[in-house]
Amino acid sequence: MQNGAAASRHPGRTLAPVVRTGENPPPPPARLPGAGDIGRMLEGVLRGRAPREIAGPGRRAAVLVVLYDHVGEPHLLLTKRSEAMPSHPGQVSLPGGVIDPGDRSARDAALRETEEEVGIPRTALRVVGELDDVGTMSSGFIIRPFVAVLQGEMRAVPSDAEVARIMDVRVHDLLTADVALPPDPPMLSLRYPLAGEDVWGATARILRTFCQVTRFALSGPGAPTTAPAEADPAR
Repeated sequence: MQNGAAASRHPGRTLAPVVRTGENPPPPPARLPGAGDIGRMLEGVLRGRAPREIAGPGRRAAVLVVLYDHVGEPHLLLTKRSEAMPSHPGQVSLPGGVIDPGDRSARDAALRETEEEVGIPRTALRVVGELDDVGTMSSGFIIRPFVAVLQGEMRAVPSDAEVARIMDVRVHDLLTADVALPPDPPMLSLRYPLAGEDVWGATARILRTFCQVTRFALSGPGAPTTAPAEADPAR
């Protein structure tokens, strides 16, 4: 698989590089499409985009950006890791983990680990694409992120051994925080204030790529502009 961006579903357009340059993009619209609509738009973009791969040695892991509707708005799921975890204790992360020898693929590992960590059955998730590899600075992991849409209501059941807190993050809040960041911050300065937590490191870099492709998808012709009319029941 070649690195870089390939043509997307948008005629005559290609996806911009992951690292933004120049001026910040405009803020997101006041109301976003629902998670299902965003997932379908992302699927079209990611289908034509080759994710950047990190070659070489490193422990391989996979994570999921899980999209779902909550209280009538699209959200994504973050977790705060337990202080008892051997790697990255107390940090905010995406559900996922190490790719085991028994996993058929990185995608399968991300689904398995998500089910183990937060109790979301893999049968309830529709994977719509994958993002660029991200390497961790201290633990030597190479992470492959995937994007998935939850089919139905979010009912996360966190693993007490691994997860200290479940974080429901509005996609709108993430996009707004991304716009407020410098276009090209140093790696250690890339941080998102979300749900009362400081999100940094590999998770922040994955979220930056997610923001880029989501913003690109939302700018396409015919993109829906409103969230679902009926709110999902609160958890």
